[in-house]
Amino acid sequence: MKLIMKEKIIKKEDFITTKWAGGETTQLAIYPEEAVFSERNFIWRVSSATFTSTESKFSDFTGYQRYILPLEGKLSLYHERLYNRELDKYEVEYFDGSWTTYSKNTLDCRDYNFIVKSGSLAKMQILNQGDEYTLKGSQIVTIFSMNDFVLSIDNHGERNVEGFSLLVLETDKDEKINIISAKSPLIITEYVNDYTSR
Repeated sequence: MKLIMKEKIIKKEDFITTKWAGGETTQLAIYPEEAVFSERNFIWRVSSATFTSTESKFSDFTGYQRYILPLEGKLSLYHERLYNRELDKYEVEYFDGSWTTYSKNTLDCRDYNFIVKSGSLAKMQILNQGDEYTLKGSQIVTIFSMNDFVLSIDNHGERNVEGFSLLVLETDKDEKINIISAKSPLIITEYVNDYTSR
């Protein structure tokens, strides 16, 4: 049986940037691809935002789970009546989209967001040069870095990926990935496409 692997690179010029109340948000990918973010008909979305002010309130995303980390600058979150958290660069915060959440940030802050429908099997993690990662069958995985990186995939050779672009992978069989070269951390998002059969 021939191994099936889907992959694509979404480049910076193909990202969709829109204004929001506190700055600009850039959509790197949305799933399914025909989904419209404003209509809340998506399963997951990867994006990055910049800020024009130092304080903002997050939109209500009841029915979704959120992951966020700062790529540049400083970012702190306040989940109303719950807790505060200051995030270092590449430190992931995971929270419910229904929470009332406020943020404080430096003006040079750029964040990275992964928002996924509640009930999904998903996660975000950080990898560095020399790390290994297992891409599992039935997962859709995105890989992002601020700078160029090189990785190898079992049975599929090496991939050279430009900085600030998004590599999307999906396979029907577990594959081992090795991070050969990376000047800055890689952000991995995982979504299990059909976890009912696993």
